[in-house]
Amino acid sequence: MTEMITIVAVGIGLAGLILNGQKNIRGDIKGLEARLEKLDARIGVLERQQAKLEGLLEGLREAISGRAPTNR
Repeated sequence: MTEMITIVAVGIGLAGLILNGQKNIRGDIKGLEARLEKLDARIGVLERQQAKLEGLLEGLREAISGRAPTNR
């Protein structure tokens, strides 16, 4: 009978550890999602800045070469 109680106690202990681990993992995932959202916003800003620089460089190339601007 004591073996059965020991097995049940170990099972309950393992279940508690597993549930606690899952709770911690959920918290970590939420933190990672928040960081990814911030990175996504920063990438969007960088993409807009890069597009602006590309436009300025194209205008500079056209001004240096003396050709008329192309319509894209």
